Amino acid sequence: MPNPRLSNAALWLIIVALVLFLVEQLAGVTALLASPILMFAIAWLIALIVEPMFDWAERIHIPRRWAVPIVYTALASMIVTGVIALIPIIYDQINRLLLALPTGLNIVWAALENLQHQLRAIGVQSDIQAVIRIESLLSQFGNLGSAALQQSLELAGGIAQVLFEIIIVFILSFYMAYDRAQLFERIVRVCPPDWRDEAEAFGNIIVQTFGGYMRAQIAISLMYACVNAVVMALLGINSITLVTVIVSVLLLIPVVGGPIALIPPVLIALIDAPDRIVIFVVIMLIVQQILFNVVVPRLIGRVVGLHPLLVFAALLIGSAVAGAWGILFGIPLAGVAAAITNYMSVRAEQPTGTPEQATTAPHTD
Repeated sequence: MPNPRLSNAALWLIIVALVLFLVEQLAGVTALLASPILMFAIAWLIALIVEPMFDWAERIHIPRRWAVPIVYTALASMIVTGVIALIPIIYDQINRLLLALPTGLNIVWAALENLQHQLRAIGVQSDIQAVIRIESLLSQFGNLGSAALQQSLELAGGIAQVLFEIIIVFILSFYMAYDRAQLFERIVRVCPPDWRDEAEAFGNIIVQTFGGYMRAQIAISLMYACVNAVVMALLGINSITLVTVIVSVLLLIPVVGGPIALIPPVLIALIDAPDRIVIFVVIMLIVQQILFNVVVPRLIGRVVGLHPLLVFAALLIGSAVAGAWGILFGIPLAGVAAAITNYMSVRAEQPTGTPEQATTAPHTD
């Protein structure tokens, strides 16, 4: 008679091997459809982010069929107005940076030479000129500018394609938000009757976790970008609009976005105000400690409900499996898995009914 433990172990190994094979095949198919899938995913995330606006509209007796067009029209108007207003400002700030670049590099070079003299005075022999050559740096920036001009037509074509894809994503998101209830009901009906309660509960978990997580990330990004802009203004560092746009995008990257967001303003200060770099870095490090150790854990924890160790594990696994997108969505996927596990455990303890509290993501203080 075969050993039951060995039989169970062999069965689980076969299941794991089959799952890995299916995942590998699915990854190959996904690679072929990466662009359309990504567009649908972004459209879905946009619909989740603005979903609370539709709930608020229904509470004040505005039907969803009216609220969705109003919200998306307002959102599109804000985006177009913002882009039209920001492009000339950012263009002007980039030109100023390019003009100030040689002067900034000369200031940095003088500071490095002073450091070299001080090191030699205490007996440390160094040759910074052999490591960093100002003429080489300036020539490289000149070559970069000429290459950018030569590729301007390709850049224009790429921008046109991106704008077209943005419009398609916006249209997809509109229809996802407009027909959300009907789409969700059709997906649930595809499931067998005995599974429909679980499918509805899982769908609510996914919507709440991903929507709440993306809204929290946007709130964190905007808070940090505003503080960064205020500090730059107080210290007299220029190119605030350019840096604010870059920093707000970088802060959408979980965990590692904060340290990376220090790089753009430091580079600007290096060119524009090298004597204020140290005080700027000190202030922003303090801001990051407060924001990422006090505010962020409460926001993300209430939405995802994961221990910090599990957050880092989700980031590592996500980056290994899906690269940058895994870093961005590893945390909410782990939160969905934790919430579904919580739902199943509560459902197992109370098999006679579906507990409503298990259909939401777990919360932590």
